[in-house]
Amino acid sequence: MHLRRSYAAQMHNFTHKRSWLSLKMPDATAHHSYVVDIDALIARADADYSALRMRDAESGYQRALALSPLNVHALHRMGLVCVHLKKIAEADTYLERALNADPARADLWEHAGLIAAIKGEYIRSEAFYRRALGLSGSTATLHRNLADCLRLSGRLADAKVQYKKALSIEPDLHHAIRAIARLSAELGETDDAADYWLSAWALDSSSLQDGFDLIHALAKANRTVRVNEAVAQISKREADNPEALQALCLALYRVDSFANMLNVARQAIRMDPQRVALHHYAAHALSVRGRVAEALVYSSEAVRLAPDDPVMQCQLACLELSQGDFKSGWARRNMTYAMPLARATLVFPDFPVWNGEPVSGSSFLLVGEQGRGDEIQFIRFAEWLHQQGAVVDVLVSQPVARIAASMTGVRSVFTKLPAGPYDYWSHMLRMPEHMKLDLPMLPVAMPYISASPLHVDQWRSRINAASPSTAYKKTARIGVVWAGGAHTALDRFRSISMEALKPLLEHPGTTWFSLQKGEHERDSERLAGKFDLHTLGPVIEDFADTLAILETLDLLITVDTAVAHLAGAANLPVWVLLPAYSELRWLTGRTDSPWYPSMRLFRQRELGEWNTVVEEMREALTDWCRTGPI
Repeated sequence: MHLRRSYAAQMHNFTHKRSWLSLKMPDATAHHSYVVDIDALIARADADYSALRMRDAESGYQRALALSPLNVHALHRMGLVCVHLKKIAEADTYLERALNADPARADLWEHAGLIAAIKGEYIRSEAFYRRALGLSGSTATLHRNLADCLRLSGRLADAKVQYKKALSIEPDLHHAIRAIARLSAELGETDDAADYWLSAWALDSSSLQDGFDLIHALAKANRTVRVNEAVAQISKREADNPEALQALCLALYRVDSFANMLNVARQAIRMDPQRVALHHYAAHALSVRGRVAEALVYSSEAVRLAPDDPVMQCQLACLELSQGDFKSGWARRNMTYAMPLARATLVFPDFPVWNGEPVSGSSFLLVGEQGRGDEIQFIRFAEWLHQQGAVVDVLVSQPVARIAASMTGVRSVFTKLPAGPYDYWSHMLRMPEHMKLDLPMLPVAMPYISASPLHVDQWRSRINAASPSTAYKKTARIGVVWAGGAHTALDRFRSISMEALKPLLEHPGTTWFSLQKGEHERDSERLAGKFDLHTLGPVIEDFADTLAILETLDLLITVDTAVAHLAGAANLPVWVLLPAYSELRWLTGRTDSPWYPSMRLFRQRELGEWNTVVEEMREALTDWCRTGPI
């Protein structure tokens, strides 16, 4: 389009519309007309836009709009240019002007929807996209963009529907396939997530992060063979990239693919043996499957490469302790108290910290830490301090307070930091290094906690009322706990389902009492009709109740959780189902525990494989029922 405009008219436009239009004009006294070629201006601006010269394009479209304010193409393109230049509010304004000029164009509504979504205005964005669909009918990009909007607004299921509509038009639309894969994972639709990630990966396997997401989805769907194939593909492609292989190790750690994690770590170590994290990952992959001696080699190298890294030191300390190397292990573990996490989560009183000085005649505050099982296990050191002549107070969590009060070597029990003063204080797990604890010194004191006789009698009456037959029949009373706290890092390996314990529950001559607390405490009620099984968890208030109940039973069978320590500390019979991973307190290769003489350990041979452990325990139960307390 050509417009003839006088010099005066152009000046008016410059003054009142603040146009960027800059043209060389003839002398004002000459009454020549000047032709401005709008098409040429827009063509040049379009060329700049296509070449991503957005500042030049902006200037060109502004010149055109100064002459033709309702030019829909220029308004539209100015909106898009502003998006590129991150001028989102201005972009919104330009698209609104374009739509006012030509409301029948679907592409304008679609781009207005994109801009509204960028602004976080998802309701408005959705309305624009649906208006565009009404004008143009279905297109892959419109359904994709609408799906993006719905996903961003949290409407995941609706977004998935729109992505599928996009794929019905364009089956290889990678963006939509990846998005459905991610949405399916968020929605807990594990098979869909795995299927769509496989499709996305088949179309484009260039993104390493996509490979990690694929592995995660396949692992969640229990497609182990496919996981192995993906790991092999990535590790082969990244064979000369130790950094990528290190990232792959982390992805495998997150899905418990420890055999693959070990192989990848070893592959990368051969290329770059100075990478600390690779040795750390290799050690973890081995230790979690109980291969402690091999893990020690890698962990020791990690410490050699990074002696000031407390995470590496802590890993090696735990491995040393699980091997019974108390001298090195406890000293090394105490480095963890300098870690920011310890400083942020543990109590550090202002009293003098104990470093092995004589304690006879001194006042001493022993401070609990970690989980409730740790407190119960290591509170025994209060008895040792008492034997050395100290006056001992303890600071413990509320659930442990009542049983701590039963200890003969403890003067006072606190659940909040006392005012003091004290001559010394120490965290419980810091004690072994400075008291020079070694295996022959264990168990230090036994038993060191007890339930009050009155409390035991009260619970004996309740249990007799719940199961009258066990009061006069020769039936073994056995407590059972099958799950630890879900907050524990490796709980998924130590806890077991109630159903997996059925071979024990059906054993003749046994009556079972569930002492399980927490979210699983009523799981046993589902099996009460099939077995002689009584649920006590909902009426147990604290560890003092649990301990009193244990005094009335013949045996406790439990996973590695606080109740195991409770029975062991009271020197009551307890059998513990242990996962394959190494744990500093249970040592390796033993069926007994030097910490707890009344304890028997039943260990996994393969991580996650409980059937053989339960079968072994059932055979032991048969022998025990024949020769035990019945």
